[in-house]
Amino acid sequence: MANSRDDFPQRVKELLGNRVGWRCSNPDCRKPTRGANDDPQRITNIGVASHICAAADGGPRYDPEMSPEERKSAENGIWLCQSCSKLVDDDVIRYNVGLLQVWKENAERLAIAELQSASPVSTDNTDIDRLRFFVQCFDRPAFQDQIDQEGRMEDFDQAIEDTIIAMNTGVLRTRDGMIIKKSEGKSTIINPVWREKLNTITDMLVALRKRLKIAKDEKLYSTYGKDDVMYCFHDRELKNWFDLTREEIIKILSSICQEAGIPSLHFPKQRYRW
Repeated sequence: MANSRDDFPQRVKELLGNRVGWRCSNPDCRKPTRGANDDPQRITNIGVASHICAAADGGPRYDPEMSPEERKSAENGIWLCQSCSKLVDDDVIRYNVGLLQVWKENAERLAIAELQSASPVSTDNTDIDRLRFFVQCFDRPAFQDQIDQEGRMEDFDQAIEDTIIAMNTGVLRTRDGMIIKKSEGKSTIINPVWREKLNTITDMLVALRKRLKIAKDEKLYSTYGKDDVMYCFHDRELKNWFDLTREEIIKILSSICQEAGIPSLHFPKQRYRW
């Protein structure tokens, strides 16, 4: 019987693993997946080349519009450890195509940053001080409340913009322009891996503002309640994207703080509905 699955060829599996340094692409995991075996002629591999969109009809995140060549291409793959591979396939609502693509891109960028590092991970005190400043920048309702519990969307957009400016310049201001705190921008971080993660966070903040503008232009949300301060998103997938993206931002920031040994923030646990 012919194989109805569009499985990855070996060269694609090797490419996916190599591009992330053989680490799991889940930012909460980042586990090494390949190493020595007690048998001197063998290695141990606990990594999996996972399909973002399933290899066969009925599988997780299957896309009938994709061709067989697209399904088994490297663009449709992500390198994960065995545990995370099962995790993402058991909960396709939470671990959707968009989120896995973000994981993949970030994991590849981190692999590049690690190659560029010419020295061991830095614990320079100036880096620690600046990280504490960045944590304070995210300690605000814009990164704690679900998107449909926010106040005015204009204020949410302003909070995101203020955070981007603080990341780039080291100056955190109130909405009326008053300086709250001052430090240095992310470009001054000595540790190259941390700096690359902070760059990724900033890119994600920019994406939030761009997507919010599109949602506003296309009238994908409406106001209700007293003084029109509560919001209803007509596209549940879009609402979940906003919450998941902000959660991923906090996770990346928390991973830096964990390496630096300083307290971080935690995005509240959400219930994503469809």
